[in-house]
Amino acid sequence: MIDLQSDVEITAANVLDLFALIDPSKMTSKLKLHLLVHLKADILRFGPLVGVATETFECFNAIFRFCSIYSNHLTPSRDIAIQLARQETLKYRLTGGWWPAGDGEWKRPGPSVRNFIHDHPTLQALVGWTSNQELIAGRF
Repeated sequence: MIDLQSDVEITAANVLDLFALIDPSKMTSKLKLHLLVHLKADILRFGPLVGVATETFECFNAIFRFCSIYSNHLTPSRDIAIQLARQETLKYRLTGGWWPAGDGEWKRPGPSVRNFIHDHPTLQALVGWTSNQELIAGRF
């Protein structure tokens, strides 16, 4: 058990060291990084940390809450699904996707819309668009 304890301490210290190298501001703004310091004591006191992995999905709570703001709250799952579908449809159209028109033809946004998104990286980030630029090793 001594080896396991030292492995936990070393792993937690390595994670903290990496955060200190990459983005030191996270060290003071993220409580969960500070909790790594207490990881060994928590494992010894409470046992395996089984529920920790579920916390990564908590970030979606804000998205679901936003989608239900204008809901009548009678069928929240349906209202959230419709809102998310609308958002995905808008994203698809903004990024140049095609959709069927009522007359059997296919439509897509005009060139000015497609060019607008190419020229605005902030909008690209909002819709989750990644660049097709070839990456050069050692540069960013």
